[in-house]
Amino acid sequence: MTITQILAAAVLLALAGCAATTPEWDARFGDTVRQARVQQLVDPAAGARAPRPEGLDGKAAAATQRDYADYVDYVERAPRPEARTRVNPR
Repeated sequence: MTITQILAAAVLLALAGCAATTPEWDARFGDTVRQARVQQLVDPAAGARAPRPEGLDGKAAAATQRDYADYVDYVERAPRPEARTRVNPR
């Protein structure tokens, strides 16, 4: 190899390092994430036409729970109040 060929190879390598690849990557940034999210949706409009859930209403469910608790002699306790914490005690 002559000095001219080595010099030409070095110049080509230096110019290859200056190639504009980042703007192309930035233009498509996040496309795969958005595509994966869309592919995970089975039916985007399912909430608009959701059927009414079948089951008990609140009063019937509470009565059933009380009846079950009476049947198995389970004592229902009132819910404990949440502990209050001070963010900035003084």
